[in-house]
Amino acid sequence: MAAGEPFVQHAVISPYLNAGLLTPREICARAEAVYAKGGAPLNAVEGFIRQILGWREYVRGIYWREGPDYARSNALEAKRPLPSFYWTGETDMRCVAEAVGETRRHAYAHHILRLMVTGNFALLAGLAPAEVEDWYLSVYADAYDWVELPNTHGMALYADGGLLASKPYAASGAYIDRMSDFCGGCRYDPKAKSGPDACPFNPLYWNFLIENRARLAGNVRLAMPYRSLEAMSEARRKEIVRDAGAFLATLA
Repeated sequence: MAAGEPFVQHAVISPYLNAGLLTPREICARAEAVYAKGGAPLNAVEGFIRQILGWREYVRGIYWREGPDYARSNALEAKRPLPSFYWTGETDMRCVAEAVGETRRHAYAHHILRLMVTGNFALLAGLAPAEVEDWYLSVYADAYDWVELPNTHGMALYADGGLLASKPYAASGAYIDRMSDFCGGCRYDPKAKSGPDACPFNPLYWNFLIENRARLAGNVRLAMPYRSLEAMSEARRKEIVRDAGAFLATLA
């Protein structure tokens, strides 16, 4: 993720693919042809094709198998309203401002911005799934219900309780700092653990684990963070809850 680089290495063919102007078969055949001529390495072609024939078809299968009831689940009981900065981009969190800004300019954001910035924040803040899903469906040129709903409801928000994904895609500010150049120009510090200057993703991440301990502590893919949480002092856990609550109270 890089400021001023909305597309990076992404092909940006999803609007045409999801609208039916391109077909999965022809795209995969073209990628194979490029590989056969030595125009791309195997790992790049394999990853590209796997996204189309693997993940995309898996998502479509979930949508048609589960039907209308899929959208009604809310495994984490998330209920907080969608903050206005999802529409305006007006927030001091630079990563969110960048993601929303790119979305407003291009009706597009690549999948890491969608999953690990706007989706991650929605997960950690406990935003109501239906409101988040309506936003994704409204703002992206490639968003059709069959592809948007499972990716948002199941992968980003874990609202289906693990039917689509084996773990919640939750991350603190450290992940965003490693994966982007956003944090250098942000008023928040991703290395600060507490206080008003700490990246909001930090207390929100640990508060998310605290609030959902009964639901998630048995998930083997979350064993390490829960061990870290258990190693914290009671005073530190209370500080996390306090800082997270203070930030969430500012959302409007």
